[in-house]
Amino acid sequence: MQSVEGKRIAALIGDGFEESELTEPQHALEEAGAIVTIVGVDEKSRQRIRARRGLEDGVGVKAEELVADCTADDFDALLIPGGSSPDRIRTNKEVQRFVREFDTAKKPIFVVGHGPHVLISAQIVRGRQLTGAHSIADDIRNAGGLYRDQAVVHDGNWVASRDPEDMSQFNRAVLEKLASASSAAAV
Repeated sequence: MQSVEGKRIAALIGDGFEESELTEPQHALEEAGAIVTIVGVDEKSRQRIRARRGLEDGVGVKAEELVADCTADDFDALLIPGGSSPDRIRTNKEVQRFVREFDTAKKPIFVVGHGPHVLISAQIVRGRQLTGAHSIADDIRNAGGLYRDQAVVHDGNWVASRDPEDMSQFNRAVLEKLASASSAAAV
C-alpha cells in the first residue's frame, strides 16, 4: 500500500457528532502519517463542538478551521462522521459547496453512519452506491442513491460505512482509498 504520509484530511463536523466515528478514523489516519483537521461550521465551533457517545455526552473538540474559509484544494480527502451532526450541518450552503468541490475533484470522501445526509443535501447521491445508518436507507433511496446494507461500500471516490461496529473495516478501506488516490494523483 502506498503511503498516506502528509496527506491532509478535513473532518467536517457539527454539534452531536458520534465520537467514535471521528476519533477512530482520525487515529488510524494520524497513525499512518496523515494530518486530520477539524473543520467546523461557525465561530462557536472554535470554542467547542459537542460529541455524542451513543445516547451519552462524548468528548468535544474544537474546530481548527471554518468551512467558509476552506476549499477542497486545501485537503486531500474529506471525512464526515455521523451522529446528529450531519443533520445539523447539511443545510449550510458552505458545507454543500465544500462537499461538492471534493466530489467534482474526485477526491476521496469518507462517510459513516448519518454522514450521507450531507451528501444528500449537496445533491450528489443520485446513481451512487453507498451505505449508512439503517435509519437513513430510505433517505438515500429517495435521493436517487442505491443503499447497500454492508459494512463498507466503495463507489468511485466514496467510501461509506454503517456504524461504529464497522470501524475497523472502514478504517482499513479509508487508508487504502487515500493511498490509492495518492498514487493515482502522482501518475
